[in-house]
Amino acid sequence: MSMNKLRDLYAAGKPAIGTFFSSGNPAMMECLGYTGLDFAVIDTEHGPFDTMDVQELIRAAESGGLVPVVRIADVTHKEIQRAADCGAQGLIIPCLRSLDDFKKAVDLAKFAPAGNRGFIKGRGAGFGYAEWTKGSLENYFEKSNDKLMVIPQCETVEALEQIEEIAALPGVDGIFIGPFDLSVTMGIPGQFTNPKLLAAEERIKKACEAAGKPCYILSMTEDEAVKLLKQGYAGVAHSLDFMMFTDAYTKTVAAIREGLKE
Repeated sequence: MSMNKLRDLYAAGKPAIGTFFSSGNPAMMECLGYTGLDFAVIDTEHGPFDTMDVQELIRAAESGGLVPVVRIADVTHKEIQRAADCGAQGLIIPCLRSLDDFKKAVDLAKFAPAGNRGFIKGRGAGFGYAEWTKGSLENYFEKSNDKLMVIPQCETVEALEQIEEIAALPGVDGIFIGPFDLSVTMGIPGQFTNPKLLAAEERIKKACEAAGKPCYILSMTEDEAVKLLKQGYAGVAHSLDFMMFTDAYTKTVAAIREGLKE
């Protein structure tokens, strides 16, 4: 067993099912823990979260048995250090273009010798009191690096063109495909069935397979999620919490109004 459920699911050949979380309420995150989801992506790229919010949402995810993944805004020390110290078990990093961008992400997120993350035993390490943090610093660094998965996005043409080299980088623990932005940068915005986009997604997945690493992707419908998982993706981040919430109430209200007509 590793320090991260997503690693274990991948090693066992089992799919991981998650969702993007933007609503910002810890109680809603706790509720997701009762749904059977494996992970939740706390979206600080597009969501209105600060560090304290992220910490509380990570705590709520853990209480419900969800792997807390944080999508940060960019490759900076502040973004990566704070998410990691708060207890993120996965970092999704958007908008990367050069190979150096990916290397920098690893360098900031991983402790030595894999990287140069600043040392602390913070909230994500039980403030140094969690049993797994005991022992030598080398032991702590190794387990911390195992616990925190670095999962950069491939959503730019520049990243796509060097995805084989990127996927093979030590410290890159997987790749997340962002179909919306990838389609935009390819000049085919929103054309999700375009053969060029499908070929790009397949290339990314194959690069991950060759490197022995998981490839995750966004899904927007249940049928699409099933199809993608059967195609060999390690996991799907399915839809967004506010869309699922709104759609559920829309269907319920419509059913009630329809029933009143009978």
